[in-house]
Amino acid sequence: MSSEYASAGDKIRILFGSETGTAEEFAFDLENSLQSSDYSCEVADLDDYDRTQLPQESLVFLVISTYGNGEPPYNAEDMHAWLESQEPDLSSVSFAVCGLGDTGYPAFAQAGKDFDQFIADCGAERILPRFEIDACFDESVEPFIELVQNWLSENGAQYKKTV
Repeated sequence: MSSEYASAGDKIRILFGSETGTAEEFAFDLENSLQSSDYSCEVADLDDYDRTQLPQESLVFLVISTYGNGEPPYNAEDMHAWLESQEPDLSSVSFAVCGLGDTGYPAFAQAGKDFDQFIADCGAERILPRFEIDACFDESVEPFIELVQNWLSENGAQYKKTV
């Protein structure tokens, strides 16, 4: 087992699914904020992330956009299908979802809603209510980051970097 995976449980994983880059940008904003508060975290594109590692993660934040009328972005389609069809045991995972969308569509932030439900259905513990951002109106990710920071200040000591 490589040292990267051996320590995965002590690292906050930030996963993103993005079609136009907004969710990716927000994921890196979250990472920068957490790292500036000395938390150990890492961002990964859902296309590049080895989904079989998900059950070994302890804390995951998912920043996911919605494409078209309720579809996951291209780079999130495989993870979306895997969670829905394989239902992996995620009982040791804590998570929160930040869903992006456009309120002009009936299925606003639907991909975020789907991922939130799929992950919970797989046994993971939702630590924050699903957060939704209307990307069409350039809403900020800062309120979500603040919720994450507040939760970590009370519950996240194990994710602090040790030097």
